[in-house]
Amino acid sequence: MEIIPAILTSDPLELEVLLRRIRDSKKYSRVQVDFVDGEYADNKSITPLRMKLGWGQGLKFDAHLMVVQKNLDDYVKNLFGFDRVIVQMESVSRPEDFDCLALDVHSPVAAIEPYLPSLKLVNLMAIEPGRGGQEFSDEVMEKVKKLRRYEYRLCVDGGVEQEHLPVLEKMGVDEVAVGAKRVLEWI
Repeated sequence: MEIIPAILTSDPLELEVLLRRIRDSKKYSRVQVDFVDGEYADNKSITPLRMKLGWGQGLKFDAHLMVVQKNLDDYVKNLFGFDRVIVQMESVSRPEDFDCLALDVHSPVAAIEPYLPSLKLVNLMAIEPGRGGQEFSDEVMEKVKKLRRYEYRLCVDGGVEQEHLPVLEKMGVDEVAVGAKRVLEWI
């Protein structure tokens, strides 16, 4: 199971420092940058325009977009250098246009089922989107059981602590997105 440090910040300097620390640790190959527009969730983060991916040379990048439909195009068009773009399926009018979807912690699995055959990644939120430091919701475990039968990669995102890792790995989860500050404490 791959551990992916996730960065949620509104400070470009903090982003730069975290990316360098992750890169220099040589323990992680991928980073998730969380983008929140202040409308999908009540928090607001850095925008793609304020990023310089050169800070994380050698890393692959995921963009997790927690943005409403009207802001989606502005974010997507500025995502240079990202390997995967993950959108909250509840926030977009055409989820079928994306191959990586995130499902809110309280959304039912049935909401994402029509799109599963064409997905590369399903990102299951284990917290409310848009804010770090929340406690892991066990609701996600039932979703993992229901969704593990398909061919896409399955990621659990948010609130993940070290004690969750063996359980999630045994359940067949491919990836976990863990707050970068937390994961850097584990080194």
